[in-house]
Amino acid sequence: MASFWVASEDVLGDRLVLRGDEAHHLHKVRRQTVDDLIDVVDGEGHFYRVRLLEIEREQALGEIVEHGVEVGEGPIQLVLAPALLKGQRFDVVLEKTTEVGVSAIWPVESERGVARTKSASKIERWHRLVRAAVKQCGRSRFPDIQQPAAFAEVVERLVTTCDAVYMGALGGEETQPWSNDNISVGASVGLLIGPEGGFSSGEIAFARERGVRVFGWGERVLRADTASVVLAGLLLREYGQLIRCEKE
Repeated sequence: MASFWVASEDVLGDRLVLRGDEAHHLHKVRRQTVDDLIDVVDGEGHFYRVRLLEIEREQALGEIVEHGVEVGEGPIQLVLAPALLKGQRFDVVLEKTTEVGVSAIWPVESERGVARTKSASKIERWHRLVRAAVKQCGRSRFPDIQQPAAFAEVVERLVTTCDAVYMGALGGEETQPWSNDNISVGASVGLLIGPEGGFSSGEIAFARERGVRVFGWGERVLRADTASVVLAGLLLREYGQLIRCEKE
């Protein structure tokens, strides 16, 4: 069941208030009524099961009957750094990798990429897309969406903040990036995905010098948006399995 969003300041003890668009969607679109149970998230890691007490035009009041933390979140913090793409294809990357479970998305301005944007309105739109995806897929935390930045700047930030950083490269040596057995619960992992045509040889060399592990994924050539979704999903799934095996 798709969830609703509540601002953290509207969680008041054992009750919470949905306002504005959320209250409108609840009442006019989803046709919820008093005593219905709904799921609510704050985007900061909190999940609430709520019984509706009052429904008005601009707000709805509910009683919290269940509270969870980090519901729907994965065992690692995956920071995806995808090259900017033109048109709606980057919207697909944002939406689908959010559903897959990435913790952050840091857009990259790469040499071969043709898309450039620092428009405040477009970045606000990205946040709306991500928020809707979180509500749809049952997560409790919104991914961190950063301003687009130059390739070198993003690489330096990744190697400084992440426990391991990987780069998917066309024609790269076919390896399994998740074979690193030093990753544990809560670790931060970076994943760089290039534009159509892949990263340039200079970008790959720069990343290697900074300790980024470059890998390929076989003979098929994936579209850039497909690569982001598929490789992020594989990384999260395989690291999750490795961590569960270590616990057992």
